[in-house]
Amino acid sequence: MARLAFLAALSLANLALGQTIEDGAVATEQNVAPAVETVDIDAASSGIGYFPYESSQLTGDVIANLTNYNLSDIELFDFGGAEEEAPAQKRAARVCKTYPGDRNWPSPPAWTLLRILLGGSLIEGVPAAAPCYSNWPQYNQAKCAEITSKWQTPQFQLAEPLGIQYYVFEGVSCLPPSLTRTGAKCTLGGLPSYVVRATNVAQIQLAVNFARNSNLRLIVKNKGHDFKAKSTGAGALSIWTNGLQGIQYLGATYTHKASCYRGPAFKIGAGVQASALYSAADRLGLHIVGGNTRTVGIGGGYIAGGGHSPLQSLYGMAADQVLSMEVVLPNGRFVSVDAKHYPDLFFALRGGGGSTWGIVTSLVIRAYPKTQVTTLTYSFAASAEVPKETFWKGVDAVFAKFPQYADKGMYSYWSINCIFDCSFSMAPQWGNDLNVNALKTLSAPLFSELSALGINVTDATYKNYDGVLKGIEGTWPAESEQGGVWNFNTGSRLFPRSNWEDPAKLAAQTAALRQGVEKAGLMLGYNFKAAVNPSINQTNAVNPAWRDTLLHALLGATWSQEATPQEIATANKNLVETMQPWREASPNSGAYLNEADINEPNWQQAFYGSHYAYLYQLKQKYDPWGLLWAPTAVGSEDWYVTGQIDYYPTQNGKLCPK
Repeated sequence: MARLAFLAALSLANLALGQTIEDGAVATEQNVAPAVETVDIDAASSGIGYFPYESSQLTGDVIANLTNYNLSDIELFDFGGAEEEAPAQKRAARVCKTYPGDRNWPSPPAWTLLRILLGGSLIEGVPAAAPCYSNWPQYNQAKCAEITSKWQTPQFQLAEPLGIQYYVFEGVSCLPPSLTRTGAKCTLGGLPSYVVRATNVAQIQLAVNFARNSNLRLIVKNKGHDFKAKSTGAGALSIWTNGLQGIQYLGATYTHKASCYRGPAFKIGAGVQASALYSAADRLGLHIVGGNTRTVGIGGGYIAGGGHSPLQSLYGMAADQVLSMEVVLPNGRFVSVDAKHYPDLFFALRGGGGSTWGIVTSLVIRAYPKTQVTTLTYSFAASAEVPKETFWKGVDAVFAKFPQYADKGMYSYWSINCIFDCSFSMAPQWGNDLNVNALKTLSAPLFSELSALGINVTDATYKNYDGVLKGIEGTWPAESEQGGVWNFNTGSRLFPRSNWEDPAKLAAQTAALRQGVEKAGLMLGYNFKAAVNPSINQTNAVNPAWRDTLLHALLGATWSQEATPQEIATANKNLVETMQPWREASPNSGAYLNEADINEPNWQQAFYGSHYAYLYQLKQKYDPWGLLWAPTAVGSEDWYVTGQIDYYPTQNGKLCPK
């Protein structure tokens, strides 16, 4: 039962002094306090206690108390209707999102009221690189030098209210001068107008309600890793979830009845970085299914998009590990979501894409006993002694082992570089629960085949680690992670196991891969499978193509620092065309939502597969207003951003319905 401990209605101290608030009065910090009610930590319908920040909520009682005093603009914070209330009528009423300078843009008093009700957590949008430009009040040459030195680190970008890892589809609005085009200016561009630094659920609810009732574009940023500008948008109000921290171990025999699971599990805040969770699990002799990039937020777009992992050949994808979630819906209500509570939404939130369904504040995910990891790195190349055709026979030999390696629970990350003479680099092959001798035995047949071809394998190195944490730290140094960049775009494709079962299909696939890398210069690839999770039914929105995948491969397009928007568009168009043979070699497969091209043709099928029609229905049910919009997200085809260039769709424009 909720404790009506209002920190947030009207300031009781002022009322006690006999002050009154006239109808339509403008709010000030002297007559209004932050809008929040503290509810019991154990009130969640999921049965898992709230984190302290989740017990601070915006409730109907808070809204009613505020409404009683008829403050000006207070109606902007009321909740939306239930999802069953005439979504078709709400869709029909859609108009362009209100944009700075529009007549209906919220007034300064309305923004002031939002700031006060949020407890001061509203930040006006200022580009992180503004101190580098004399037309901004923040101009400071010393500060600019410091910013520039840190700009291309994800740690800097994730700590900035407007920071993101990839600026190209935002629009490259404001970067340090030495890292962008000669003579470039600094504008807010495709970056949000305001940011809510969320530290409790009530603040998220207030932002959601304010954006919906004001017809604002609403975006969500966790760490800002998305390739496709999902966490940016011109004129938007941004909810920044980086501050939603918390890691709670639920015990070795935790029971989640809705998912029929019994075993170790963690409850984590949406803002928790992978590195922190890996460390917490490691100390308990456990590991969790997460990515190899340690600065990613596990509970953000990573899980929402499916989440591939060094452990997925053993346990399935990251989205398969989720037992329950706490979520703020587009109508502003805060709900618990699992297999019994909002099961359709639970389906969508696990693999159905980020910035689409609601704002997740915490998740419960399963964990596993820690096991050793052995890695193998090696390389080989075409040369005077190894003709190119022989080199590709060596690549074929590696590819032929992919079914066996994935079925052994392994994960292989590799690249082919054909900028000059072609070379293959395994970096690394990752053996879960294998020691060095076991991995050597498994690798020996391949190395014998390569030797028989006259291919000399160089730098073969085995390393053993006691678990995932040390394996990641020993394989991918923190300094290798990059952020703040804008000079490339990546596309991806999933290749199915069925191609390995048909020699003609496998030959066509190899030919397509070769054609792509020889044209683009560099290809990255992963060999793994999405294993069946041993503990529960994996029914969720993860692209069904993942369930038959053995190879996830990526190509990129690059351009110079001086590239014009039209030159970037041309490079992106070439990438789409270069990858077409890959699509033809895997006609019923798809692409990885989190590492895909924003220009992917038929993206609904490529990213969501046969789930798309159902997911689209759910989008209309839970968000008939189109409050949450992001490029390539479910339902995004119903809207467009004005002023776009084909193949270079930035977020620097007004969002309008089609």
